Amino acid sequence: MTEQPTRSPVAARLTWVGVTLTALLLFFSFGPVGHPFWAFIALVPATLAAALRPDWRTWRRASFATSWILWVALLVWLRHVYPPLGWLGLVLLTAYCALYLFVWLLLVRWIFPACSGASLAARLLAISGLAGAWGLLEWTRSTILSGFGWLPLAASQTGNPVMLSLCAWAGPIGLSIALVLFNLGLARWIIRLVEFYREESNLKPAGPMGWLRRLTPELYLGLLPIALGFLALIVANATKASADHVSFTPAIVQTDFNPNAKWDANRLQEHLILTEQMTVSVAANKAADFVLWPEAALPLSLESDAYVSRLTGLAKAIDTPLLIGTINRRGAGYGNAVAVITADGVQKPVYAKRHLVPFGEYVPFADFLPLRKVVPIETDCVAGTSPSLLPLTTRRGHTFMAGALVCYEDVFPDLAREHALAGADVLIVVTNDAWYGREAGAYQHAAHSVLLAAATGLPVVRCGNAGWSGTIDSLGRAFPVLDNGSIYFRGSRTTSTVSLPRTRQPETFWVRHGDWAVGLGGLLFALAYVWRRRRRA
Repeated sequence: MTEQPTRSPVAARLTWVGVTLTALLLFFSFGPVGHPFWAFIALVPATLAAALRPDWRTWRRASFATSWILWVALLVWLRHVYPPLGWLGLVLLTAYCALYLFVWLLLVRWIFPACSGASLAARLLAISGLAGAWGLLEWTRSTILSGFGWLPLAASQTGNPVMLSLCAWAGPIGLSIALVLFNLGLARWIIRLVEFYREESNLKPAGPMGWLRRLTPELYLGLLPIALGFLALIVANATKASADHVSFTPAIVQTDFNPNAKWDANRLQEHLILTEQMTVSVAANKAADFVLWPEAALPLSLESDAYVSRLTGLAKAIDTPLLIGTINRRGAGYGNAVAVITADGVQKPVYAKRHLVPFGEYVPFADFLPLRKVVPIETDCVAGTSPSLLPLTTRRGHTFMAGALVCYEDVFPDLAREHALAGADVLIVVTNDAWYGREAGAYQHAAHSVLLAAATGLPVVRCGNAGWSGTIDSLGRAFPVLDNGSIYFRGSRTTSTVSLPRTRQPETFWVRHGDWAVGLGGLLFALAYVWRRRRRA
């Protein structure tokens, strides 16, 4: 079958309207300004526009232009990151991210119109393959070139416990695939209604074909993950209610230091005293089981005996362990680390960040690029090699294991999965979201921690230098620490209580089996690709 593209001013205008609406709805799918609902219809306008078979030149122009504008709008906070490097990143990184949505839109334009007149099996394969292609592209973006898995479509569902429950089974990318599948099924249903009314224009809408018959099998397929989400949430709630639990109360110190001034030696004493004062203040009533500091809270290394002595004295004075983001010597460089400090000193092991930020903690091809890293330390950061778990003991004597993630390590679900497989009971995220300014960046970053909690079934305790600090329970329900309704403040607070099963529960299906949904989606896409090639021939 040879496709005949529609070359008309009307088709061109509808193409631009369709992809622009999709970009706009995708933007409003993410926090803090968006709502999870919009992700269920965001891809429908572009998909319907593709069904009109617009000419390829118009489709390519509209798809890439709107994809790039979308990513510029989502990542506009990048301009705050060490100007002018941040402005360069805003241009280059957004263009790179836009390529993935652009490629998917090209696939939609090629595959989706071929569904018209195809058999039911072929139509189901086509939309399943396109959903699988989305998942494959998200996985690729989070993997190659060090990976930048920022804002998968799943991150739009941080306020939707039904859809989040799918993460425990299929992972964050599996949730993205489910959302795309619903969008495509909804688009096929709309096309079916249009075709029905055209064929039966002389009948009333309640004519021979009732509403149930007008629902297409493609829509049923798209609704299936939602139904499974309800079932998974019921099971998860029942399992959580039946388990015997213990609880602990963390405290966070949100320093809110300027990310550049933090490394100023002239302000070190001021920052050290402020951090100690906030720590003493929050630990005074003995309600906290430990006090959490943000990523690299102070520009001092654990190699400094004076610093370690001061930390040990502080932990002894407040009779509360410290869990701090710090720096630690690793070979010829330094480690971006997390350590437990008690009245007995630094506890072993110390966790070192495993996934480093290019141009933030090291410069790729440093001998050839005239750039320097954002963190103003002469030597490069050296990556850790293992998911070292940190033991913490509550005031009631219950010891649990914490898996630490530093900075944007929570954007990479596999790191949290390794912690869960190693036996972690809770995930700890320390970060420095002050780089993002006081805009959407901190909210977007926190959405990834929500996905990790839902996927691993482990609660998350989170502390940032500035931005989103708080707790997330094992179902992905978030409890931020606020000051006058804002996540941006300087101070220390106890968080909501965190509940843990007294005996370790089995790992979630996703923790045990990983991103199986990506492999299945890739296989379905390959089959859809072969079908489309044969249909075209």
